[in-house]
Amino acid sequence: MNKILYFLIMLSFSSYTTDDKGIKFTQGSWSEILNEAKKQNKLIFIDIYTTWCGPCKMMSARVFTENNVGEKFNESFINYKIDAEKGEGIELAKTYAIMAYPTYLFVNSSGELVYRAIGVMPADKFIAEADKALLAGKGYKSSDELEKEFKAGKRDADFLYEYMRRKSLNGGENAALLEEYLQAIPVSQYKTEKVLALIAENIGTIESKAFIILRDALDRYLNMTTSQQRYVLNGLSKAKRNTFKKAVDSRDKALLERLIDAVRATSYSEVGFEAEEKQFRLEYAKITRDSDNFKKIATKETAKLMAKTSEELVAETQLKIMNFKEGAKAKNLDESTPQFKMILDNLTDNAQKTTSFQLNEYAWGYVHMIKNEKDLEDAIKWSERAIELVESPANLDTYAMLLSKLGRKKEAIKAEKKAIKLAQKEGGDTKDLQQTLKDIKRN
Repeated sequence: MNKILYFLIMLSFSSYTTDDKGIKFTQGSWSEILNEAKKQNKLIFIDIYTTWCGPCKMMSARVFTENNVGEKFNESFINYKIDAEKGEGIELAKTYAIMAYPTYLFVNSSGELVYRAIGVMPADKFIAEADKALLAGKGYKSSDELEKEFKAGKRDADFLYEYMRRKSLNGGENAALLEEYLQAIPVSQYKTEKVLALIAENIGTIESKAFIILRDALDRYLNMTTSQQRYVLNGLSKAKRNTFKKAVDSRDKALLERLIDAVRATSYSEVGFEAEEKQFRLEYAKITRDSDNFKKIATKETAKLMAKTSEELVAETQLKIMNFKEGAKAKNLDESTPQFKMILDNLTDNAQKTTSFQLNEYAWGYVHMIKNEKDLEDAIKWSERAIELVESPANLDTYAMLLSKLGRKKEAIKAEKKAIKLAQKEGGDTKDLQQTLKDIKRN
């Protein structure tokens, strides 16, 4: 019996890949995997995936199966594969703050995250990520140790950097720590790639030292490396999004205006500034149900959209296609590639689709925020033009709800039924549309 029991235990830790090639993944519960990692004194490599993730399948089929990948991972790690939407995978995805798939986690035997990598990559880069994880695992201090040192008052730059990286790895917020770190290092380091990357990852709002550093960095933007430029732009964008969320959550219009000032200070052109300003003001009005400001924006913007003739929209689309083809030619992008064809397909009737979407967005806002009959009549015209340009379930649904608000019940029912029929034809979900139809009939 003891021999049989031993065989069964060993079988639970055997690879479920019968092929000798590639990564051999160990089966078992998460607690069993942690125990095995402790016995072998190894890090755990976790491929956390979902069944609907195409890139996950591609990595499993093309990269995990390569001999050199298998040699590296089988020798260095306890390899574990788990679905983020089933069983223990659900809790692991929460614990390690998984935001994208595929995500690769390198965890120690205490369950602490040592290193994280994301996305599709070739075998050589995947092996390089494994080497980085192994390096991170050497001399690894536990999060508890770092926390104790921080509470004890340790604040040197190297410690703060490591502490922030650890908290970021586990999905923590570090805006306040970042400000401390920036105070602890010389100003000359602000322009380095290391610091710019840290700022981009941990920046808080526009009202921070970190934001000022990135804003001032725009003066030397053209002299930066591609990576530095990316960190600067990503950091500025994140700070503005964080500020917008704060303004919305607190209904702080003064903060929104400071955000708009920051948008102007970081825009390279007036056109770019106006587009970003409009989007922030529009989203703020929609989320906070500020009907007066929403109406002000909608009236101004829909006048421009309604003035565009069909001929002008066709010409606008053709210009976009021509610009794309010229850019593709300059970059030697072959017209026969799937990438070229996909972009070209998306550009077909692009101006018409965009105008239709924008008109429907404003009309939809009126459905939820506006009661005045004359204003609703204006929204009906926008909705009709949106449908004329692109007939879709969403556009027809908006139209039906506007008609219903104006008491035109028969027309509303007809439009909603048309929306449902079109959604069914396209293979879309009609649950919400069916509910809207019931509501219209009941009113």
